[in-house]
Amino acid sequence: MSASGTWRLRSLAAAAALALCPALAVAAAVQVSPTLVDLSPAARSAVVTLRNDGAEPVSFEVQVRAWRQSAAGEMELSATSELLAYPPVLAIAPGEERILRVGVAGGAPFGAVERSYRLLVQELPSPEKQGAPLRLRVLTQLNLPVFLAPARVVKRATLQGLAVRQGKIVFTARNEGTVHVRARSVKVSAAASDGKVLVERELPPLYLLAGGERVYEVEVPADACARVREVSVAVALEPQVLRAKLPTPEGLCAR
Repeated sequence: MSASGTWRLRSLAAAAALALCPALAVAAAVQVSPTLVDLSPAARSAVVTLRNDGAEPVSFEVQVRAWRQSAAGEMELSATSELLAYPPVLAIAPGEERILRVGVAGGAPFGAVERSYRLLVQELPSPEKQGAPLRLRVLTQLNLPVFLAPARVVKRATLQGLAVRQGKIVFTARNEGTVHVRARSVKVSAAASDGKVLVERELPPLYLLAGGERVYEVEVPADACARVREVSVAVALEPQVLRAKLPTPEGLCAR
C-alpha cells in the first residue's frame, strides 16, 4: 500500500478473541491517511487525517518516538523532543474525521543523514456502559513512520557476507546511503549440484534505515544441508534488486 493511500485498520486479534471468548470482541474501525510522513526544511510539518468508520466514539493518545533498528531488524524506540504531534489526545465521533499535525520542534535536527521516528496513535479504553452486554475490547494502535530528509539524498544498499555456516545461510543487507530503503521482498534459496532447489524462503519485507544494516540467518534442514552446492539471495528494494550467489563446496554445511 502506498504512503498516500488509505489504510483500513481492523485488529486480527478481534477474530481470535471472538473464537476463544463467549463475550463479543470488537475493535475500532479507523482509516488513516497518509501512512507515512516525510518532513524537510521546505515542509517542516504535515497533516495526518483519521476517520472513525465505527458505530461508537473512540479516543486516541498520540506520542512520537525516535526510531532505531537492531542488527536483527527489531524496532528500538526512545523518547524524543525533536518532533511534536498535536493534539496529544484525539476524540473522534462515529463518521467524523480529525486532523493530527506532526512537525519539527525548535532547532531542526535536519542533517547529512535522514532521521527516523515513529508516530504512535494508541486507542484509549472507553468506560463500559451500565447494563451493556459484556464485550472484549481490542484496542487499536497505529504505528506510522516519520522521516526527516537529509541535506543530500544518496540511495546505496549492498549485500555482504553471504556464507553458509553451521547449517545456516547468513548474509547482511546494509544501507550505505543517506535515506531509508524499503525491501519489498527478501528471497533465499539453496540448490543441489543438479540445480534442484532444496531450500526456498521468502522473508518478511522491512525498512532498512539510513546507515543501518540487517543480519539474516536462514536455517538449512539437516537432510538437505550436505547436498547444498549453491546459495542465492535476492533483496527487492525500491527500485533496484540486490543479488548474491555463493558456490558451497562440500563441508560448509557441517554442524
